[in-house]
Amino acid sequence: MSALLRVEDLRVRFRTMGPLKALATGTKAPFIDAVCGVSFEIRKGETLALVGESGSGKSTIARTIIGLQRAVSGSISFDGQEIEELSGAERKPYLRRMGMMFQDPVGSLSPRLTVRSLLTEPFRIHGLKRRDAGGEAERLLRMVGLPADFARRYPHQLSGGQARRVGIARALALNPDLIIADEPTAGLDVSVQGEVLNLLARLQDELGMAILIITHNLNVVRHMTDRMAIMYLGRFIEVGSTERIFEHPRHPYTEALLAANPEPDPDAVLNRIELKGEVPSLLRRPSGCEFHTRCRYAQDICSRVFPEASTNPDDAHHSFKCYFPLERETAMPLEQRRLSVAGPTLK
Repeated sequence: MSALLRVEDLRVRFRTMGPLKALATGTKAPFIDAVCGVSFEIRKGETLALVGESGSGKSTIARTIIGLQRAVSGSISFDGQEIEELSGAERKPYLRRMGMMFQDPVGSLSPRLTVRSLLTEPFRIHGLKRRDAGGEAERLLRMVGLPADFARRYPHQLSGGQARRVGIARALALNPDLIIADEPTAGLDVSVQGEVLNLLARLQDELGMAILIITHNLNVVRHMTDRMAIMYLGRFIEVGSTERIFEHPRHPYTEALLAANPEPDPDAVLNRIELKGEVPSLLRRPSGCEFHTRCRYAQDICSRVFPEASTNPDDAHHSFKCYFPLERETAMPLEQRRLSVAGPTLK
């Protein structure tokens, strides 16, 4: 099956100081690279997760895909069409086929607009003014399990779970082929998380859409996604099927990330992997493999040269960037990591 979304060698950077200050201080590169050479693809109906610590570049990738942030270099193709270099008007038909769920469910909704106006705004933006606004708002509310009278409410009158449902409804307004969900369970009670995730899973089954999900919640990743990509300081360091990575991580950072997953059983014996030191600053990237300053397996070459991507001999789709990848004998078994599978209740 051909890829719906293909991202190749994407690089995004942000300026850290103005041109005059950079000239006055002699700063040759007043930038930080938030995303460094990231490549991936999502097929129709597939769910891919981006996982990593805060500041690793996950949300920047999402914002770049939908045009809120411009890339320095790289390619973004949607359904075979390169869209990164298109103008706003030329890009609009492709953006119409993407829906975005922002991280803050309430903050992403304008406090000046009613739910009805928020849900019908995509139709106005894309020139679909002949649609019955009231009917479309009711249809979308019904799709996400909210009563029709919610159309008259304002965002401050919604709970976190209700605001998240409105965000989902707005993302689905134009029947997109791809949903980008940035931390869809952030700030929600566990029971509400389960409802939101069950809703997304049901809508994906009914509509056949692909989902790019950005989350810290590893239980969500394990139960909802087909593949996952682990990010560290703007790079993908391990990519593969969710089942394969959970069972046999190859990168030491992935192993530590999985081992840090919360365990709800107070009597459980935990085998945590302690990562010493802080996450390096993007302003002062370590040389070589950026993870070597915290890695217990690091050797001299790790601090000098960044490793190329390698693949598993028995799975060409499982790639990782590490000079000393974990073998089955050294990786902590899944049972010892005591990964929580409770999390939100998924049906």
